[in-house]
Formats: sequence, structure tokens, C-alpha cells
Amino acid sequence: MNTYLGKWGLLGFWVLWGLSNFSTHGMNFAFAPLGKSSQVEVGLSTAFAGGEIRGAFPRVGGQIEFRPEYLGSTKGKVQLDARALQFGNYKVAGDAHSTEWLGSDQFPEISFTLTGLKQARWQGKELLATAHGSLKMKNRVSPFSIPVSIRYYRDQRRKVDGVKGDLIVLSGESSISRSQLGINPGTMMDAVMDKIRIKINLVGGSNRVRPFLPSALFQ
Repeated sequence: MNTYLGKWGLLGFWVLWGLSNFSTHGMNFAFAPLGKSSQVEVGLSTAFAGGEIRGAFPRVGGQIEFRPEYLGSTKGKVQLDARALQFGNYKVAGDAHSTEWLGSDQFPEISFTLTGLKQARWQGKELLATAHGSLKMKNRVSPFSIPVSIRYYRDQRRKVDGVKGDLIVLSGESSISRSQLGINPGTMMDAVMDKIRIKINLVGGSNRVRPFLPSALFQ
């Protein structure tokens, strides 16, 4: 009898340890495996083409460690390849990758390092917060924040790529000064405004399914 109870007691310990481990360390969600499901859009305010030229990065890399019990300590990184940025306008497309603009060949890495979520609040199943961190472009690092909406889909990754796991979807929009990023107007001095609009829709997948821990995720 004691042996039986001892076995169940040990099992209970490991179950509780596993749940605690999820709560303490969170879960990692990778963007690259689902890269085509994500998109980062760039909007340039202009004096032509209807007032805005839009470009997009077709693939997204990086990952986020999401900790719903400790949102302030959520960490992550979004990685983009400057050479992959595409614009519908051929003139803008040519200038965008030039030395005066992105210098894509010399500085292919664009990344956003997430250091935490602030002003977080739940609105039903949706988490609203401000993502704080730093944006790296042309080897220049600038502080950057963006209001985000986060939705969590437990055990739904298999519907996207057949892998057992959870999905997390982050969307948001913000703007940053072109001069702050070291991007000059090049030959379009009077045609492109200083502000760059950045819109994200990121889809990350975990390689495991989160247990039903007490959390606003599952209320």
C-alpha cells in the first residue's frame, strides 16, 4: 500500500514539476517554420502613388518566449532579410536597396529584439500590450515599441504544418523616423516623408502543447 501511494506521490510530484516548469520558463514559439504565414509590411508616405508606397518582407525568422504568467519578462527576436524587401513601385524598389537607403547587400540583417510587454491587459481571449525593445538596421540600434494584439491557439499548429504544438499570433502597427534608422531619401528627397509605418502579423509555432494551467489564456 505504501509502495502504491509512493508511486502515485512521485508521479504527482513530476506532474506538478512539469506544470511549474511551463509556468516559470514559458514556451518558445519559432517564426521561421511558419515564415510564409507571417508578414511585416512597410509603408512609406509619399507625394505620389496615392500618398503611400507599401513594401513587405515575405518571410520572417526568429522566436518568442511567451510567458502568460510573467508577461513583463517575455523575450524574443524578429529577424528579417533586408534583401528580401519587395515594393510594387519599381523606382522605390531600386532606391530602397541602395546604399543611401537600406544598403541591403552590406547590411542584410534587420531585427527587432523584444525585451518585454508593458501595459498588458486581457480583452476576452485577446491580450493587448505594448511590445518594447530595440530595432537594428544598418548596424544602428534604436529603441522601438509597438502596440500589439496577441492571440493564443492551443494545439492548433497541426492545422498549419502538421506539427503537434500551439500557435501564437501577434499583430500591431507603429511608425519610426527614417532618419533615426540612418535611412536617407536618396534621389527622392522631396517625395518621401520621414515617417515609416511598420505593420506586423507574426505567426509562431511551439513544438509542444501547453497544459491547462490556471491562466487567462483558458478562461
